[in-house]
Amino acid sequence: MKIAVFSDIHGNLKALNKTLEQINAKAPDQIVFLGDIFQRGNEEFQCLERLKQSQIICLKGNCELYAEHSVDVDPDVEHLRDYYEGIRKRLTDEEMQFIKQMPLSYEKEYLGHKMRFSHFLFLDINAAYPFLPLSSLKNGDFDRACKSEEIAEYDIVVVGHSHQNFVNENVVSVSASGLEGASFLLIEISEDDLRFEHINIE
Repeated sequence: MKIAVFSDIHGNLKALNKTLEQINAKAPDQIVFLGDIFQRGNEEFQCLERLKQSQIICLKGNCELYAEHSVDVDPDVEHLRDYYEGIRKRLTDEEMQFIKQMPLSYEKEYLGHKMRFSHFLFLDINAAYPFLPLSSLKNGDFDRACKSEEIAEYDIVVVGHSHQNFVNENVVSVSASGLEGASFLLIEISEDDLRFEHINIE
């Protein structure tokens, strides 16, 4: 089985189309998007529609949380209030319903290999803003989370959000498909093995 994972498209329709073209060339059995449709680019709604019409498993990132609830859920992004208020006014009821129905995480077990996918590691999945802050990558909180019993239950935990490719314990981060250094992750699972590869998007 092959699973392709990408994240953080950030309103870049050309990058989304190129990402999906190169992912489909690998003929995956499943595609997972880790969130962040909005912000930075100016084709957010075209990206949203493309994803909405696809068979891709679309998870909720922090950008979708802001679109759904406003930036009130995260005081660190008050400077983006006008942008997200504009997004919220433009979203149709159908589009907002799609965003609301996007899950925060997706889990899959295949041939005994247990996998979890989410936009980032969680601080409190039940909180209005559930993710660890990005500062956790520098202050050691992310490293401690990677060593937690919760994460150790999985063979692989895949996240985005940081716009970087890295591996920490069994946590694998994939860079932003919509920005410089774009890539996606290809996971190949067999009965005896689970392998993954970061693939640069050309």
